[in-house]
Amino acid sequence: MRPDVPRDPAVDALIARAQNGDEAAFDGLFVRFQRTVFRFLYYRVGDAAGAEDLTADVFLRVARALPGYRRQRASFQTWLLQIARNLSIDHYRRVSSHPQEPLDERMASDGDDLDRVAERRLTHARLRAALEMITEEQREVIVLRFVAGCSTAEVAAVIGKSETAVKALQRRGLEALRVRLQEAQVFDE
Repeated sequence: MRPDVPRDPAVDALIARAQNGDEAAFDGLFVRFQRTVFRFLYYRVGDAAGAEDLTADVFLRVARALPGYRRQRASFQTWLLQIARNLSIDHYRRVSSHPQEPLDERMASDGDDLDRVAERRLTHARLRAALEMITEEQREVIVLRFVAGCSTAEVAAVIGKSETAVKALQRRGLEALRVRLQEAQVFDE
């Protein structure tokens, strides 16, 4: 196994059981990773319904391909996000427009009050607008790092670039985002 592939014994156990046909284990993988995949796809396609459909497609592909998954190549999350990325690219090829809509209610926590939810939605809308103004590569790195919570190594594996290139894209992307968000008056100076 490559030393840079992170290990999670609980995920490894679920994968092994799911590869042997245990539906409850596959459900456990879905519950554990569905939100990450959805959030990644939501920021990629800008449409909650589209992200939901693509998330379902990701897990259908995972169900078919899981017997051939080998941890030595990539962590399970990296593998999932590679599938999600490829599906989002296919989605862009099929759909010429990218509608923007407010952040879906499922992105809010159950305990949040309405003012906090509204404030978060406004911030997310501004963030999504700012993300549209940076390069596709920068946006992809930022979404994988800070929305999906991937490590630099995982991002490099998902997008097929070196860790150094990912760090450079992240730095330039964050700087461009800071400028765009300041222009949108999200942050006070």
